[in-house]
Amino acid sequence: MVIDTYPLLAHGAASVLRASADLWVQVFPGTALEFRGAEASDVVVVGIEADVRGVWEVCDHLLAVRDARPLRFVLLLPGRSEFEMTAAASLGAEAVLPRTASVETLREAVIAVADGRTMVAPGMSERMLTDFAGMLRRRREAVAVDLTNREAQVLELIAAGRRNSEIAVELHLSVNTVKNHVRHILDKFGAGSRTEAVAIAARQGMVLVGQAGRSPRAPRA
Repeated sequence: MVIDTYPLLAHGAASVLRASADLWVQVFPGTALEFRGAEASDVVVVGIEADVRGVWEVCDHLLAVRDARPLRFVLLLPGRSEFEMTAAASLGAEAVLPRTASVETLREAVIAVADGRTMVAPGMSERMLTDFAGMLRRRREAVAVDLTNREAQVLELIAAGRRNSEIAVELHLSVNTVKNHVRHILDKFGAGSRTEAVAIAARQGMVLVGQAGRSPRAPRA
């Protein structure tokens, strides 16, 4: 089954798969967020056209669908950012490719997944798929995190892509103090990396990913 925001692209992908791989292929008449799994075959190709936060939303929804029915996913992502790849890996997708992948690459991915194998885009290792396999489940079960005002400021700047040294300058702190705040943030989120902490925070609506140039909030009294 092929799912895409744009019906023309979904039908086009389905047509080339039928022609090049001798597969029985359906097109889902809706978006990924409308997909419930009842109509699906064993392998589902999902084209995602969204910003980073939208990618997380789609992957979270597909994970809920997968919990109800065992499906294998081939995800076509709009980019190759660490956040997008992390979202896809969190879902445990069997194949992860950019939307710019060739017809031959997509065909190979669908056949590989149907045979019980995995396939990932260049630059994304299968170990990454394994390392992040349970991340989204942990986020869905996570309780609200209570950060101090300063930790919230640091988290916002991390989400904006700032390095520790840059955060130190903006908040008039030492680099060691920033590192301590980062460690406390990771501990509170139960995150193994800055990327995972930001992803969890974005999921809970605490930050907007990529808000470069945003001024941090002034501490509240």
